[in-house]
Amino acid sequence: MEFKDRIPKLIAGHLRGELTTSEQKELTDWINEKEANKLFFAECTNEKLLAEELRQFNKKDRTPILNNTLQSIDPGAKTTNRGRLLQMKRYMAVASLVVIAATIIIYVLNRGSNKKELAETTVNTNDSYKNDVPPGTEKAILTLANGSTIELSNSGNKKITDENGTAVNQQGAQLVYDVSQSSSSSTSQSTLSYHTLSTPRGGQYQLVLPDGSHVWLNAVSSIRFPTAFVGKERNVEITGEAYFEVTPDKTKPFTVSVNGMKVEVLGTQFNINAYEDEGEIRTTLLEGSVKINKDGKTSLLKPGQQASVNKNGNIDVTDHVDLDAALAWKNGIFLFKKNDMETIMRQVSRWYDADIVFENKIPGYFVATGIPRTMPVSKLLKALEMAGGVHFEIDGKKILVKP
Repeated sequence: MEFKDRIPKLIAGHLRGELTTSEQKELTDWINEKEANKLFFAECTNEKLLAEELRQFNKKDRTPILNNTLQSIDPGAKTTNRGRLLQMKRYMAVASLVVIAATIIIYVLNRGSNKKELAETTVNTNDSYKNDVPPGTEKAILTLANGSTIELSNSGNKKITDENGTAVNQQGAQLVYDVSQSSSSSTSQSTLSYHTLSTPRGGQYQLVLPDGSHVWLNAVSSIRFPTAFVGKERNVEITGEAYFEVTPDKTKPFTVSVNGMKVEVLGTQFNINAYEDEGEIRTTLLEGSVKINKDGKTSLLKPGQQASVNKNGNIDVTDHVDLDAALAWKNGIFLFKKNDMETIMRQVSRWYDADIVFENKIPGYFVATGIPRTMPVSKLLKALEMAGGVHFEIDGKKILVKP
């Protein structure tokens, strides 16, 4: 059994009571393989120990904790150096560093809750929470070529419009452009029209472009695109954050323009985070290849790499980037493995349509992973408070952050 692929998921399912008979047997067999497995499982299911370990992890010096965890469970594992994690062969630190927040916190906060209850808005019993804030939903605004706007939600299937032979249909929480062969061949650059799909704070949406490429828009984002791709290229423009699965077409390259930067692709899967308040544009590649072009500087990415472009136009490429973290929003979760509070609260503000006010600067880094974005904000804030060093107050749409 490959530990990194199965055991954390099985332990999480066990805690939530969601394992099938065969999965429970798989977990039990692994536990009984050796004494170290039994001890490891016991630590994973000890709520007090996990909560305390999470607090310890968020203290300034995390290296001894990481090293002790790795060495005690896997003597052959490499230790960390200067606070940075090296690649781990068997994901042995899951219980101490990831499962703590990904599953235990959710389990502790929501023991006995069903899935429907997790998605509902409830008022926290904490006196500092005067009210709760519901999570974002699938909603967006479509702006047509003539400037008129159409509000979109996730309700039902219906025809939105028909423009120059392109049928625009809403299918649940996605907008689909269907171009007929005859209209596509007769459309020229002079008659081409453009639409813009944008999401507000507290909204996300999906789009199927005229060529079949699939786009996911995060909150406070937009994409401008033609109603049919004609000519030798497929060009779109975005703001905010978007994930792309591009339909391959070697004869017609796909280009994404964002804040003066261009991402050129043929057929691939990648994520672009270009929020203005993040300070840099991050392009993360999952499959295929993309070329980053900014002010004459270029960089070719391979799968697993991330390019960061700062305001000066410099391109910095990182290998073996955490793909789960980059795509957490698209996969419907919050995943904070080692983030400062300012970064975390920017995401909270966008998704919960909340105004964030810092009473003082919050030092250190925080861990809270795997928390569903369908939860009201109080659940996420409580998970962060368990890490220690931060407290929150909710008043209407305002969230006060204080030590």
